[in-house]
Amino acid sequence: MNQAQQSPSQVLGVLIPGGTVRTDFIPSDPTGTKFTLALTGINGKEIASVSELIFFLLPGVTLPPDHGAMLFWQIVSTPNPGSNNAMTSTPFSANTTGTATTTEFELVGAIANHKPSGAFRTGWSTNETLSAAMNNSASSSVTINLGVSIEHMSSVQNIGVMQDKTTHVAKKIATDLFNYMQSFDTGSGGGGNMVVPKNIFERWMSRFEAKARVDPNFFMKNSDES
Repeated sequence: MNQAQQSPSQVLGVLIPGGTVRTDFIPSDPTGTKFTLALTGINGKEIASVSELIFFLLPGVTLPPDHGAMLFWQIVSTPNPGSNNAMTSTPFSANTTGTATTTEFELVGAIANHKPSGAFRTGWSTNETLSAAMNNSASSSVTINLGVSIEHMSSVQNIGVMQDKTTHVAKKIATDLFNYMQSFDTGSGGGGNMVVPKNIFERWMSRFEAKARVDPNFFMKNSDES
């Protein structure tokens, strides 16, 4: 990053709408490209009410050329006083810094010099792992850790986080529909034509709605899923 005199905590910012701007990211490896921030001030069932995060570069700061900053999140389960019962079931694993257990980091979104800020959906209200952890609140407390990784733009672009959101979502839904229709194609149409049942759209829509009730973002994760 340029402006070498600035500390990492003055480079990136994150905001829960209606909350306080946080810039206190801590370096988490010697390369200076990875940072973490404990999202204190909101925990337990309050977490589910956070529908989006604002992630941004602070004014006057730029990333290295052709690089972007990718934002991730993970769940932290810490035993309450007098309890040893942090979440231990998969996907939680022991934290080397103490008795807390954590999940793997999941991607939220990314920013870059040409797009220095963004509002990103968290999906926390429908995350099953987070819900299970919050339901264990009698024996453990739940908080969120944020992580940032500075990556080359080729890596950022490969996972689609810098694309126009509306267009990207539309493409994913269209691909899901196409793959579903293709699974019914008899191959008898010839000439690049597809032969499918007349009620294929209604059947796809019923399937789509059922899967979306379980995971509203399923089509973003694997467009080849049938």
